[in-house]
Amino acid sequence: MKKNKLCAIFIALFLLGTTYTAKAAVINYTVKSGDTLWKISQSYNTTISKITSLNNLNSSDYIYPGQVLKIEDSNSTNYIPYKVVSGDTLWKISIKYNITVNDIMKLNNLTSSCIYIGQVLNIPIKNSQPAPTPSVQTTNYKVVVGDTVWGVAQKFNTSMDAIVKNNMLALDILMPGQILTVPVNSTQIVKPIGITMMKSRTNNNYGDIYTWENARRLFTVGQKGTLRDLSSGISFNIKYYGGSNHADIVPLTMDDSSKMKQLFPTWSWSYMRPVILTFNQGGTNYQLAASLTGMPHSTTDMYEANGINGHFDLYFYNSTSHVSNELSPTHQKNILIANGQ
Repeated sequence: MKKNKLCAIFIALFLLGTTYTAKAAVINYTVKSGDTLWKISQSYNTTISKITSLNNLNSSDYIYPGQVLKIEDSNSTNYIPYKVVSGDTLWKISIKYNITVNDIMKLNNLTSSCIYIGQVLNIPIKNSQPAPTPSVQTTNYKVVVGDTVWGVAQKFNTSMDAIVKNNMLALDILMPGQILTVPVNSTQIVKPIGITMMKSRTNNNYGDIYTWENARRLFTVGQKGTLRDLSSGISFNIKYYGGSNHADIVPLTMDDSSKMKQLFPTWSWSYMRPVILTFNQGGTNYQLAASLTGMPHSTTDMYEANGINGHFDLYFYNSTSHVSNELSPTHQKNILIANGQ
């Protein structure tokens, strides 16, 4: 996953305004080679005089590629302003409002599908009332020792498939303490409820802080991702192998193990490093602040693939140790550092 392709990040849900009628959307349009005021006016069903008035221009003024003009787009007289939130993609927004991605891109003069949290998009509502969703009761269930996906499905009269899809599970393996959003007496696919970010990153070099309770709902057992050491920039691929108090992770290949070994003078419980975890879940790119312990322990079935007989501990905010169930001040501090603090 390339850092420069990370477009979507996490923030609190916020929807601006309500439906506006009989009002044309004013968009920002970037002038392209070959454009004239007349061509632009025809594309957006407006007039040259309206364009010049909005931009304090004369009709004889020269426009140039790269210039940004305010355009009153009369092609879409009804719209709502929508503020992008964590997890949004153009495709998800288009489904929600029963329109096309091209409709959104055209109205907002977007040249790519990349959007960012806090960005305000004008959503055309010619056909864009949110699609009706059948009412379904859900519950957030905390997994206990001995639980299986099948058992939880039976408990709430739903299906294994619904639980796996609703909670974006990479595998149908559950860990004690894990929270599942479960439809009750229904097999309907719904969004996970209650996943929140604790603190967003200061810039893209760092990671967002999610508490362990929330991080493990995004980064689920079997999920693959990339760890980047904050200090050295060394990156390697890993998989969430298991673990309930924190994530037990393993490097995927011999090459990944070799890169990981560069971070630690020797394997030791005392070596803990701030790292950034990146992964894709449900079509959304995530970038989380974490802390890694440089000590393989126990055993895994990955030895032939990665050359290391054991797994490593990856801590998120409020993760605790396996045996004593204690917070590590060093890991907590590392996570704040990995957030940019």
